[in-house]
Amino acid sequence: MRQFCLDHLSLVDLDALSLIKAAATAGFASVSLFAAPIPISPARDLVNDTAARAEVLSALRSTGLSVGIVEPFMLEPKIDWPHLERLVALTAEIGGTVNMLGMDDDLARLRGSLERLVRICRDLGVPAIIEAFPMSVIANHAMALALAEDLGPDVGLCVDSLHVIRSGCTWADVAALPPARIRHVQLNDGPMQAPEDRGREAALARQLPGDGEFGLKGLLSFIPEHAMVAVEAPLARRSDLTPAQRAAEMMGSMIQLFAS
Repeated sequence: MRQFCLDHLSLVDLDALSLIKAAATAGFASVSLFAAPIPISPARDLVNDTAARAEVLSALRSTGLSVGIVEPFMLEPKIDWPHLERLVALTAEIGGTVNMLGMDDDLARLRGSLERLVRICRDLGVPAIIEAFPMSVIANHAMALALAEDLGPDVGLCVDSLHVIRSGCTWADVAALPPARIRHVQLNDGPMQAPEDRGREAALARQLPGDGEFGLKGLLSFIPEHAMVAVEAPLARRSDLTPAQRAAEMMGSMIQLFAS
């Protein structure tokens, strides 16, 4: 039976500690975490805030939850490499995976940044994956795969159902990916017609798996057994529910999706 991960973006209004509590209550086996502050989340700085880091480590131990991907690893034109190295070290400490996004239009520099980050990950024994995102430089999974293959056999891919659809691809494009490369799968749903504000959709307004028009059942057979399967469905319209209720709703959608 599949076990599921709750990705932090699903409950982006929570810090890591609150997310862990909600995920454990709802029956998730793992969580993905924002380990550094981002504009849309109250995520605490787990790199420099030793008290916050200790609380998160204690919560992970007490709940038995494992860690999926750790973010943000956004490779932009200017990068604070000492901070990124500390973030990789934190990822190693909590047993997570570095999820890389390409945000630098200078492709040669972006590739160099990817190579440098992957070397850091290898030195610290941390898995690294690339996430294709149509609003980034690495806009689709074919581009992500080409980069992963250049970087080495240990570099994997993160497949997000929204990003597949919004990049103009289909589940057949996922089926064409080498299964061994697919390490983390983020499930969510939505209308086939993209909204005008795609940035808001990606960050704050996705639908639960099974609630939209993506036809997610057609994707399931292409998810390899080794891949971590997560729900990543931030739902601005459901902010009236408690974190535990929202997490339970997400777990219910995943169980129903995989039931048949």
